[in-house]
Amino acid sequence: MEKEVLIKLEIKKCCSDCKTTKTPLWRSGPSGPKSLCNACGIRHRKKRPAKNDANKKKKGKSRNVMQMNPRGEVERAALLLMALSCGAVFV
Repeated sequence: MEKEVLIKLEIKKCCSDCKTTKTPLWRSGPSGPKSLCNACGIRHRKKRPAKNDANKKKKGKSRNVMQMNPRGEVERAALLLMALSCGAVFV
């Protein structure tokens, strides 16, 4: 009887940039999906521009009230609100 010898090959994934084998999350990089460790994947993503970033245009209204109104108008509105809360009426 021939004995079969089983060779257990352990293939460990390693980061294509820093060569680490332990990471909480594998990220996609220039070598393909799940080729970078978490830290290198974040670093890689920050270096390259976002896909739709160049084509994006601001749409809609700004939520910052101070930006929408000129400074004098905001101050006047604040004074009017204070006056109305005190019961003063301007004609």
